[in-house]
Amino acid sequence: MGRHANPDIRRAFAEFQDQDTPSKCNKVRCLHCGFVRAKNTTRQIEHLQECQLYLASPDAQAHLLATQQEHDGPPVDPSMAPGPSQILNGQQPNPNLQVHRRGPNTKRVRDGQPIAPNIQMAPHVAPSLTTHLLATCAAPFAQATQQPFLSHAGCGSLAAGVLSQWLVQDGHYARGYIRFVGQLLAKIRLPQTQNSQFHPMYRAMDLLISALNNMRREMQFFEITATKYQLPLGTEPPTPITRALLDLFVSASSSSASLLEGMVVLWGTEHCYRCAWQYASSFSTSLPTPSNDAHIIALHQALIPNWTSPAFSKFVDATRALVDELANITTTRDGKEEMVRCEEIFRQICWLEERFWPDVDGMGEEDENTHVGPAMHNGMNNMSNGMAGSSMDANRMNGMSNMNGNANGPMNNINGHMNGPMSASLNNSNINNADNTPASDGRNNFGQIVGHGS
Repeated sequence: MGRHANPDIRRAFAEFQDQDTPSKCNKVRCLHCGFVRAKNTTRQIEHLQECQLYLASPDAQAHLLATQQEHDGPPVDPSMAPGPSQILNGQQPNPNLQVHRRGPNTKRVRDGQPIAPNIQMAPHVAPSLTTHLLATCAAPFAQATQQPFLSHAGCGSLAAGVLSQWLVQDGHYARGYIRFVGQLLAKIRLPQTQNSQFHPMYRAMDLLISALNNMRREMQFFEITATKYQLPLGTEPPTPITRALLDLFVSASSSSASLLEGMVVLWGTEHCYRCAWQYASSFSTSLPTPSNDAHIIALHQALIPNWTSPAFSKFVDATRALVDELANITTTRDGKEEMVRCEEIFRQICWLEERFWPDVDGMGEEDENTHVGPAMHNGMNNMSNGMAGSSMDANRMNGMSNMNGNANGPMNNINGHMNGPMSASLNNSNINNADNTPASDGRNNFGQIVGHGS
């Protein structure tokens, strides 16, 4: 006997046709958790029996209470209603999982009401992989984007040598970024379509090409900035942390990694950069007096505006939207394995980005224990009586909290003696002709830099 459409099942799933498979089979996506599989009523029912988001939804609870009221008469206290476990083990029927062999259940009881009323569902919001990653890794992400190097950069107390050290390592990062994006482009398979501008693969190609072109402009921007402000750039090789970031680029663009995993790395690193420099910029209004140091003027006139510009934010937001779209159309089994890999990748990005910023002490100078892991640092503290603190992070925070001789926390101490907006101070400064500095429009839009001299 053939099966008929079940309206309760249809309310819980969205049906679509997979254009990427030869058979172009029909698939369904759970509107509650985003689970994707081939269309099959029995399997859909089995999924809903395990879907915690569905079992906790107002649909399931409302049907359950309505069914009890019809059979038991008086209203039932919601706190006494059978839980999801009773539905799953068969002790109670699930009102949304009625399989009708002869079509939809349109029978009416004596009062004329349908057995399973059709309750209007709230507008569906597509699941967001990036939102999930940020929520899952909230603490590591905060650590990666709120380092003492950044707060000193914003306050104008960062040493010139530390900034030059970071610029050299960021140069290695930029060159590895070019190779990484090129490998992601090689992963794209473009289908024949009439409206290519709306197809996610074509839009991914356009975004990656834009990222390549604009990273090249950013490399030119670094050269111009270093020349104009006389920033000394050494020839040091990549540090172990920088090398680990470059290895992540290679791994995420390898043949064994999916395009989605590579796009998560692209968005994750760019989002960390944006949030980190926005954090640095939040200290800029506390700059006490105009600085005569060329590297501080370079930070506030060129480098910080580079990664806090609207153009760069627009690129990061576009990358995030594309990552979410690719995650929702993925047809790799049920998507669970790929999501787990994306979580692991994002955690690794946060770990590496936290250590990519040079370690500085409370005065903004380079820390002697740069890039030493917390566990190793603890051992060193136990061996040396002259070293204070139990970990690298503790040393960083202790140094910052002693920055102004107070003990009100690192952020309060940094801001405690800062008066006057930075913009007014720097605009009034004629040092190095800073008001003529070539300022960029963000990592992905440096059109105004070309043609400017130092």
